[in-house]
Amino acid sequence: MELITLDTDACTGDGHCMAACPKGLLQPDGNGHPVPVPDAAEQCIDCGHCVAVCPSSALRHARLPLASFLPIQPGQASATAMDALIRNRRSIRRFSPRPLPDGTLHELMDVVRHAPTARNSRLLRWHVIRSAAASRALAGVVSEWLSASGYYPDALAAFAAGGDKVLRGAPHLAYCTAPKSYAFGACDGAIAATTLDFAATARGIGTCWAGLVMWAARNHELTRAALGLADDLDVVGAMMLGMPAMKYHRVPPRDVPEVVWVD
Repeated sequence: MELITLDTDACTGDGHCMAACPKGLLQPDGNGHPVPVPDAAEQCIDCGHCVAVCPSSALRHARLPLASFLPIQPGQASATAMDALIRNRRSIRRFSPRPLPDGTLHELMDVVRHAPTARNSRLLRWHVIRSAAASRALAGVVSEWLSASGYYPDALAAFAAGGDKVLRGAPHLAYCTAPKSYAFGACDGAIAATTLDFAATARGIGTCWAGLVMWAARNHELTRAALGLADDLDVVGAMMLGMPAMKYHRVPPRDVPEVVWVD
């Protein structure tokens, strides 16, 4: 089966599909219609941009059925709304112990799968701790290592007293993994975790980057075991999730960025 097929009657010859292909795998024929290069099937990264950009639905991709594409979603955020989301977002360090509904967690994961990855590799895998008890157990493992390492000498004592310097009492932790051999794991993980961060914040859900968990996952075998990590995987993004136990009323000041303008 051909990778790309075309309804030539529907094709307008606008060239959008050729321009959108990140690998340059479509070239015009004598009539200006797109045709794949000879090794397109081997080079294609299945990003779907060629099909998504076609205004007349003239293009078909054998590995990406048209029925699997979503229509453009309504409710595009305005610049003002996005600016407010970015400015208002806070790192929450005091969470309600009440867990989020499973439906909400599934909704967040459904959104975060659309985060971009290098070359559309999609090698990230998400793991979500769904119960406060499991989150607390993980916090205990990491607290023990933090105390032993000397980074947070009082972390374990604080945990034993009912505190939590690791997950701050968040009922959930979402973390994504990538193969250690994957060169763009850290980049993809940061993008995916940021996507989750803003998707959760937009829903009124509190978030905080779980950097201590990521650090422990690189250095502590018991943490790796608690996270269910195979030897060939790294944690490349981790986010605490839960309803905030407090409300912020102001946006703290931030320094004016130092920008080097290059002409």
